Amino acid sequence: MKKILVPTDFSEGSFNALIHAMHHARAMNASITVIHAYLMPPTGTAVMVDITEMLRKNAEEGLENLKEEIRQLEISHGLEITYKAKHGTVGDVLERTVEKKEIDLVIMGTQGASGITEKFLGSNAAAAAKHLKAPLITVPAEKPFVKPKKIVIATDLKKIGKQKLFDPVAVLAKSHEAEVRFLHVRRTDEAFDHAQSEAYKTQVTEAFDGKAPLFTFVFENDIEDGLTDAIEKDGTDLLVVVQKERGFFQSLFHDSVSQALINEASLPVLVLHD
Repeated sequence: MKKILVPTDFSEGSFNALIHAMHHARAMNASITVIHAYLMPPTGTAVMVDITEMLRKNAEEGLENLKEEIRQLEISHGLEITYKAKHGTVGDVLERTVEKKEIDLVIMGTQGASGITEKFLGSNAAAAAKHLKAPLITVPAEKPFVKPKKIVIATDLKKIGKQKLFDPVAVLAKSHEAEVRFLHVRRTDEAFDHAQSEAYKTQVTEAFDGKAPLFTFVFENDIEDGLTDAIEKDGTDLLVVVQKERGFFQSLFHDSVSQALINEASLPVLVLHD
């Protein structure tokens, strides 16, 4: 994992995400690109005044100020960090950058204290979580960086489509010397498919150099409560969820873990795309 992308709107939340990114970059020997998207808002009038050049200059000035602020932080010393202003919506700029720069990881701040859906994050982070092809870590605005020692992957135990889906998790775990645990929650009245479970274990073990990761099974009628209680009791530092093609957060469990569950997460969440 060599390239990390961090979008910024100069808010405290995006600044905090950049702090997280610098810690990850140092652990993984990666470079960071900080990007700010600017776009002239619609005026709602018949008279249009193009202020794009003014917005560009303001964006570049903001990035220079951010660059100077970051330069004074010890964690930034020795890191390769570039700052760019790009014209367009946040979503378009992120997608273009990911496609052209072969970005390995996007780290994005959220608007509130937690969550990764539009109700709590705003449309930018929510859209990024849904559509970006690169792995994405969403960081709660007020969550200080904590070296991840326990990484929990929420799973439905169903076969994954991408052979290298969990490679980013393996890289993060190795860089931070973290323990990886798969967590599966199901209702108490549901039958357990042992064959499916073993097949899934065999498949994901390949992503971790043949070393089988730990699996935790929780039986709980309320799926949300089961997952929330498990990650809190386990001292989870990073929660991993998989977005599958048939819908956002679908198939984590039989029905899907509702987005409300993730809204309440007060820890960074890594979103992968299968």
